[in-house]
Amino acid sequence: MQRTYPFKLVNVFAQEHFGGNPLAVFPEAHGLTDAEMQAIARQFNLSETVFAFASQNAAADLRIFTPHLELPLAGHPTLGCAYVLQQLKNLPAHFQVNTRAKPVGISVQDGLVQMAIQGYEISPSLATAQQLSAVTGLATCDFASQAYWLNSGSPQLLLQLYDKASLSRLKIDGSRLFELCEQDEGRSVIYLWAEENDTIYARLFSFENGVLVEDSGTGSACANLGAYFLSLGRFPLARTIHQGDDMGRPNRLSLQLDAEQTIYVGGRVIEVGEGVFKLP
Repeated sequence: MQRTYPFKLVNVFAQEHFGGNPLAVFPEAHGLTDAEMQAIARQFNLSETVFAFASQNAAADLRIFTPHLELPLAGHPTLGCAYVLQQLKNLPAHFQVNTRAKPVGISVQDGLVQMAIQGYEISPSLATAQQLSAVTGLATCDFASQAYWLNSGSPQLLLQLYDKASLSRLKIDGSRLFELCEQDEGRSVIYLWAEENDTIYARLFSFENGVLVEDSGTGSACANLGAYFLSLGRFPLARTIHQGDDMGRPNRLSLQLDAEQTIYVGGRVIEVGEGVFKLP
């Protein structure tokens, strides 16, 4: 007997219909196996696909998959799924979802979906400036600080650049990124950012299964950047992050830090489609 699963297509961190980061949301994933979820994510071939299951202590338990692997936490799938669940189930303005990494508080107000995260780990990267130059294609003088590993739910290598013009000059070498990250934490992902006039500009690259991929809008990296600011004592703080512009897919992410060192990451979500996925 054929099984059917409804899904929604949304754009997260979107300012317009064809902006933001695309996402497939399966709001009723009961009965799907790990292998089936991975196969569905590979079928959609988006940066992530998210599956929601009934939870004993939250609005839903989320499972997040790239086409190649499962992630413990990712920002735009968490926010996009929260938006869909709130619309379908008429949830209150404030609720909680569980990710594999940690529980995440959600708020939906005036079209803005926001998640709250607490706790992080930080450690300096072992990478030298020369190694980072080989990975990024930039001169060492373009780096504003050393690189750090941050983990507020998903580990990523963060590197600050002096200006946003450097972001447009990036020529990431995927193989060298893989070698560099194997030397450190093991996951091949780098988030490069610059701050100008209280606005942050960023790009994120990952190397998976031999393929270099750029993400247009990365909520987990936004959260990790917030964690980096917390480590420097830069809170309370509010910033808008511009990501995806170099890809022709503009994303706008909201980052806020409060006096209690809670990290808030948010953005607008636009639903662009829906359908039914069929399984034998």
